[in-house]
Amino acid sequence: MGDTSESGHKGVSSAETEAILRRILAAVEEEKRGRWLEITCAIVLALATMASAWCAYQATLWGGVQTFRLAAVAKAGRESTHLQLAALQGRAFDAQMLIAFLETKARGDDMLADFLHQRFRPEAKKAVDAWLQTDPFNNPKAPHAPFQMAEYVQPELQEAKLLEDKLAASQAAAEHANANSDTYVLLTVLFASVLFFGGIGGSLNSRTLRYTVFTIAFVLLISTMIVLLTMPICKE
Repeated sequence: MGDTSESGHKGVSSAETEAILRRILAAVEEEKRGRWLEITCAIVLALATMASAWCAYQATLWGGVQTFRLAAVAKAGRESTHLQLAALQGRAFDAQMLIAFLETKARGDDMLADFLHQRFRPEAKKAVDAWLQTDPFNNPKAPHAPFQMAEYVQPELQEAKLLEDKLAASQAAAEHANANSDTYVLLTVLFASVLFFGGIGGSLNSRTLRYTVFTIAFVLLISTMIVLLTMPICKE
């Protein structure tokens, strides 16, 4: 029995013992790397999940901003159209009053002419007075009508111009909000891709393939996070 035991101990060489120890160390190192990979993968998935939710939230907010801006555009457009129509109607009224005034003036009916003159709208009266001072009946260089005078200013058209500027600003803001919403949706899709690659990485048996997939997920996460940090935040 003693000889058999002794011969068994002698049968394990130092080279074989060293190889066994190396396998044990390699297994321990592999297990450590596997744990670090799992921890890192969990962090990547957690960051991707939170970032994806944030992007979806911001996309919704920017979509709401776009809706309100487009509503403001529609409102400003309606008000501008209404004011322009009012200005056209006022100009038509001023033209009719001018024709009646000139006809009575030509007939020599000064009383009716003075009556009509007092009934001009303030902006038209100011322009007619300035036009008459140019002696339009004898001066060929005089403007053809008082509506071409600088004194003829219609408040409706000025307000309509301001509304058109407001409309353009609201339209630009709506386009900006739409672009931000679309970008946040794209970022949500990219973070979902990170979740996909990070999720399937843990189920792969091949170590090389597992590390490759995880690297793709990590690089995609970092690049998408950089873009996310440059995005404007909607607080409305």
